[in-house]
Amino acid sequence: MMQCLANPLCLFLLVWSGATTLYLGGAWHGIFPAPSPFTLALLFLNVVTFALGYLTWTLFRGLDASAESPPIASVRPFTHKAMARALKFTLLMGVAVLALEMYRVLMIARYFQTTWSDLVTQPELFRIRMVAFIQDTLMQTSGTVMLLSVTSSLFSIGFVLLGVMLHMDATKRKYVYLLAHLAILLMIGLIHLSRYEVTSNILYTVFAYCFAASLNRPAERASVAKRHRSGDRSSQRWFRLSHLKLIVPLATIVLLFVLIDMLLGKSSEYGLGSRLQGILFHFYWYLAGPLAAFNEFVTTFVGDLQWGRSMFLPVYKWLCRLQLVEAVEINYYGEKVLVPYMSNVFTYLRTFYEDFGVLGVAVVPYLLGWGIAAVRVQARRHFSFLNLYLVLLLLLFFSFYNYSLASTQIYLQVFFGFALFRYGLPGGPESTGISAATPPGVQGRIS
Repeated sequence: MMQCLANPLCLFLLVWSGATTLYLGGAWHGIFPAPSPFTLALLFLNVVTFALGYLTWTLFRGLDASAESPPIASVRPFTHKAMARALKFTLLMGVAVLALEMYRVLMIARYFQTTWSDLVTQPELFRIRMVAFIQDTLMQTSGTVMLLSVTSSLFSIGFVLLGVMLHMDATKRKYVYLLAHLAILLMIGLIHLSRYEVTSNILYTVFAYCFAASLNRPAERASVAKRHRSGDRSSQRWFRLSHLKLIVPLATIVLLFVLIDMLLGKSSEYGLGSRLQGILFHFYWYLAGPLAAFNEFVTTFVGDLQWGRSMFLPVYKWLCRLQLVEAVEINYYGEKVLVPYMSNVFTYLRTFYEDFGVLGVAVVPYLLGWGIAAVRVQARRHFSFLNLYLVLLLLLFFSFYNYSLASTQIYLQVFFGFALFRYGLPGGPESTGISAATPPGVQGRIS
């Protein structure tokens, strides 16, 4: 399973087959309107072109675990000391994010001429005010917002570090860093009542852990698999612990969904018999609803192409601020549609189709598949590329939901990854110090 989550093609097919099956099942049972043949053709085109892009690079450039790539200069060894120092820095950035989020609550209160206590004690009103505040100030330059983007991007890199540390560090201090980062992240999510950012950061940890596990040599993986099948207790215990490490991060996502549901009462909107049924249906709606919304968008789209304005929204905003292009009104949260419940997410295909039509749905996933296959080779050797790789992997994971590269914070995360975290990973010629954790009975386990 870990190998599948760390593989772009496997993850992409898993996400789209699962979301499409749930969507078509909902349409079959009358939950959603019946999809148009054109929508189904676009979904199929998206999957096929991404797979072709990934396989094109794989087949013609020889992507595999033993593929050699040119060394990168100025790469530092990823030692225990370096990892701890980096995590302390990202933890400090998390504290800064928390303080800035609290300050933003005061800014929103002043903007709407109310008090912070009125917003905090009325979660539904606060959510509405925050959305309106972000929409109204989308094209403005704010020092607070810029600082929040910088600190948030550095804090997110900490979750990539945590995933690597969970696999490679055998000491218990990794759980201290993990719990500290998760505690701050949970408080941030509750402050602005957002599940997406919390889920994204935790998935960075999960994917980084799975990717680090894939760095073990094939002989080592074969050895533990053989020992596990033969009933070796130490190997079975190691196998269970390797999966249990991810329970706390994943449980944090579930906890946040439950807490926000208690504050906003989302589960009660579906008219089901109990809160548990409402929460479970809410999870289902998150998975299948965006495809129904995309079908509605495609069937009502008037053909006014944006020519990259949606895909490159952060760049477009800065061009507008510098008065290099004419500013137009942008609905950052998208149009809301009833299918039959309210939705404002349309999968990442809406961005490609809105910008370039059918050509965008065919070309962009192909380029994405080709690009992530190329980045994956360097991600085996360099943490900076691993950070970039996980940004792209998260784009694939949320591709059924929305386009995750619409935020300036994502681009800053990639930039700071190359500027500040130039470490070599185990398995590459530049790596020293830390070696990938291996199961009992296989040499190389760190202490």
